[in-house]
Amino acid sequence: MKVYHISETLRLGDDMNPDFQNLRELALPFVQALEKSEDCYYSMILNGKYLRAVLGKFNFWEWSDYCKWAVEGAFEFIRKTEFPHCCSRLKCNYFYDDLENSMALYQFDWGGESPEIQEKIHLLEIELEDDAPQKFDMNIFDEAYNAMCENSDSETVLNCARRYFSGESTSSPVLEIMSDKPAKATKDLTNLLKK
Repeated sequence: MKVYHISETLRLGDDMNPDFQNLRELALPFVQALEKSEDCYYSMILNGKYLRAVLGKFNFWEWSDYCKWAVEGAFEFIRKTEFPHCCSRLKCNYFYDDLENSMALYQFDWGGESPEIQEKIHLLEIELEDDAPQKFDMNIFDEAYNAMCENSDSETVLNCARRYFSGESTSSPVLEIMSDKPAKATKDLTNLLKK
């Protein structure tokens, strides 16, 4: 099936590998904390020592980076314990099935960046060997991320994870396709981003 992917590192002809940067390691301690208890997870979020250790190890320095992986850990815990039939966000690649939507998402994420940063981003057409990939609403993940960043609200994050993996959609869903099946970059469409 033909899908689209936006990337800083992927190039035409490349095979896609889930978690090629081994960043899932950032989420696993949060999964382990939730396996103990929600209180343990919440305490870990607020633990400044752990925050600095994780961010420093991966050369991240922003609270937003820490929030991202705390949310990913919560989503993975909910997926493992309540939705084991769903694809793991930590062990998959992400795609969009609509070219116009891909270009709009590029503008949202990178449209205001400098030309030097924009030059690094590529839009690629992908051949995905998956007849039934899973689709989930990115807006629900973003809601969880905002709840964590703004209020360290772990209860909302866990509830968002349940909504996300149950297939719930917001009023204006932005569907991301998740698949751990083989995928290859077959066409570079980056020139479309410059229009």
